[in-house]
Amino acid sequence: MRLAVLAAVVLSVLAQPAAAGRLDQPGAEVRLLFAGVSGDGADVGLEIALQPGWKTYWRHPGDAGIPPHVDPAGSTNLAEATVRFPMPVRFEEAGLTAIGYTAPVILPLDLRLADPKKPAELRLDVQIGLCHEICVPLEVKPTLVIDPAVKPDPAIAARLAAARAALPQPVAEGGIPRIVSLARDDGSFPPSITVEVLVPSDLAANEADLFVEGPTSEWALPVPTPIGTTGNPRLWSFGLDGAPSGADLAAARLRFTFRAGPRAVEQNVGLDGAGAMR
Repeated sequence: MRLAVLAAVVLSVLAQPAAAGRLDQPGAEVRLLFAGVSGDGADVGLEIALQPGWKTYWRHPGDAGIPPHVDPAGSTNLAEATVRFPMPVRFEEAGLTAIGYTAPVILPLDLRLADPKKPAELRLDVQIGLCHEICVPLEVKPTLVIDPAVKPDPAIAARLAAARAALPQPVAEGGIPRIVSLARDDGSFPPSITVEVLVPSDLAANEADLFVEGPTSEWALPVPTPIGTTGNPRLWSFGLDGAPSGADLAAARLRFTFRAGPRAVEQNVGLDGAGAMR
């Protein structure tokens, strides 16, 4: 279920290597940040500087929202590009639970140059949703010349380093937080999942949250609901009503993103036919 789109805004922006050429429009400023080239990798981030009261969405927007789309297909001398998403928050929209960002955010881009000795041109087609009293889709087409000879701006490099440091990390074996139990109840309709997460013993109730994604974009799983806010492990539950028709639930591996205070981790977990973790 998605909120109705009430207006459309189609804009473009030229972003230069530092932070010039920003897009100013009601709701957000969108710009590319560049902090140099190391080896065949370029340190770049897509900043969405939300204005007060505005929101945008995570890669899985939850029960309401517009999923983001970042396409680098028009770029040159680019071998690989991956968008990274910081830990989001949940918020309510028209009685539904959405997942996204309510404050300015930087999406780090993992870029690999085809020829690191030559400049590259990053051309993005970015489509995001912005919401305040209404929701509008925003399309921007930022471009950036990635020149290995350009020295990075220390202030921008520090901001990008901080954004990367805050990204969810793969869960460490035996570490905390981590999922310790996952059980499927096929007696309910739709089938439901109960998740147990081991958390730090001093974690406050409002410092924990859990989100789940399916193995492909065809999945649209509900936002997990906490079962109580104390105890250890903490419990969440969600239904499998967002699974595609005919999906092999026993074979599917689900991607969980979990916040425990300042830490955020990711863990891929699957179920066997008996409902045990694998």
